[in-house]
Amino acid sequence: MLKAFSTFTLVIASTACATTGQTETVDGGVYDPFEGFNRRVFAFNEAADRVAIGPAARAYETVTPSVARTGISNALSNLNTPVVFLNDVLQGESERAGESFYRFFVNSTIGVLGLWDAADYFGVEGHSEDFGQTLAVWGVDPGPFFVTPFLGPSNLRDTVGMGVDTAIDPLTYVQYGNDTTVNFAARGGTALVGALNTRIEFDEALEQLREQPEPYIAYRRLYTQAREAAIRNGREEEDPYKDLPDFDDF
Repeated sequence: MLKAFSTFTLVIASTACATTGQTETVDGGVYDPFEGFNRRVFAFNEAADRVAIGPAARAYETVTPSVARTGISNALSNLNTPVVFLNDVLQGESERAGESFYRFFVNSTIGVLGLWDAADYFGVEGHSEDFGQTLAVWGVDPGPFFVTPFLGPSNLRDTVGMGVDTAIDPLTYVQYGNDTTVNFAARGGTALVGALNTRIEFDEALEQLREQPEPYIAYRRLYTQAREAAIRNGREEEDPYKDLPDFDDF
């Protein structure tokens, strides 16, 4: 749930665009067979952000001190660390898994349940992993690109990954009492605060995206490139032609 709402806040940077009849694109090889539908959802998300989400985030920013917002963001990130650790392990990233384990232990203790990012202070920076990235490492193709209301851009692989992350997240099974209403309110409130925090952080980037000549194309490209970079974990993209001779030598 937390991951879904974080994705949503990165995604609502959109603008109303006219529907096209395209069923496939050559934009970086992204397969977009539902482009007409995607553009309509894209416009809906933009309207929702302008009318409700953006104003709510700015009101939240006004009444909440920055130190409190940072603490909340740190705590929510710490709660997601077990999911990151499991995906590190599944990807065979032993060093990164060790970093995730260290961060969760240090931040949950010295960092007072993650409110203070003590691990970062000690030189161990955080990173993000999810099961969509794990599937990519295992060789699963992304499938068609699509945009969902509120949750924003995704593809078939990442959507399946989000479901698996929810299933393996220990917080999914935490009960805040025997009252179903209390449990729903606690989960929803936590997710909403996380979404508002992220929306504030990316406010300037969202405005820049809106200024693009074709925001939908930029939106689709940025999402795809960001996911590809995340899958590589910061490593340089391999050049398939690097071993070929330099024809200038002949």
